[in-house]
Amino acid sequence: MKTAEGLSLKDRTRGILVGLAIGDSLGAPVEFIPAPSDVHIKEMGDKIAHFHKNYRVPEGVWTDDTEMALCIADSLIEKSGYDSYDIMRRFCAWAYEGYRTYDGRPAADVGAQTMNAIQDFAEYPVIPKGSIKTDSAGNGAIMRLAPIIIANSNIEQLLKMAELSCRETHDSIAACAVTELFASSVYLALQDNDKDSIVAHCAELVTDEKYSKFIATNHDILFERSLDSTGEKLCNLGGYIVDAFAIALWGLLNFDSFEDGMLAVLRLGGDTDTNGAIYGQLTGAYYGHESIPEEWRNGVYKADELVEIADKLFGIRGCPIIRTRFEDDEYFKEIG
Repeated sequence: MKTAEGLSLKDRTRGILVGLAIGDSLGAPVEFIPAPSDVHIKEMGDKIAHFHKNYRVPEGVWTDDTEMALCIADSLIEKSGYDSYDIMRRFCAWAYEGYRTYDGRPAADVGAQTMNAIQDFAEYPVIPKGSIKTDSAGNGAIMRLAPIIIANSNIEQLLKMAELSCRETHDSIAACAVTELFASSVYLALQDNDKDSIVAHCAELVTDEKYSKFIATNHDILFERSLDSTGEKLCNLGGYIVDAFAIALWGLLNFDSFEDGMLAVLRLGGDTDTNGAIYGQLTGAYYGHESIPEEWRNGVYKADELVEIADKLFGIRGCPIIRTRFEDDEYFKEIG
């Protein structure tokens, strides 16, 4: 399998955030158009390869995937570290006031699990020790992960912060396990590992027993489907974080460029904007920003600002955890 050698780390980190936004923007107009069926996504032909509008989104504009990522990015940059309370306040401002939305209106298409967490935070921000974890495992925890990855150069700190960012809205074993697995995959891509090494070693970096046990138990649906070049078992999926990870990995393994893999992922149908955003982060790290087609790099909404934000996050790299809102966490502090 081909590897993308000789890229600068800064180019790769730019690729993570810009790749997220591009996947989100390309996928938004075709979200949940099935593939295949009597009327399916393949009928769009070459149109899917270009930014275009529909009744929901203007051309080149991203949605909640990128908006939530930018909420996290703004917080990390302003606070020079991870602050649970500040991130959740920004999520609230996004959901209710239009912070970071393209049109300044309250966020549209907010996932149910995310909205419940935002509403709970507004009422009582602290998560008490012994709180029952949810069984839900939506893909929202990894669609927005790019800023956490870019700002951390240490794998242990990265996985800890990835877990925390997941718990803010998706506090389940499954969601946290796959969030750490995805973070480790992108980390390995940043380190110039080839594709086979990324797949072989990403799970080894997840050391928390409860998460590694989930990954081992669900190995087949996390990894095996990604090896089938047809992608038949990945069509029309959306919502479940395990499926989203498998789709991103499939796009990386079975295609030799950011562009080819992105178009193939979108043509699977299903939750195309989020699947594209997740694939875009992983392969943005692997192939780098400059490998992304110029039309996409320049045409995505606020292209220059995305690069600027990625560079600011890259400048942190040793991002500390300032405080969390989870009483069972070592960094817990009461709101003040």
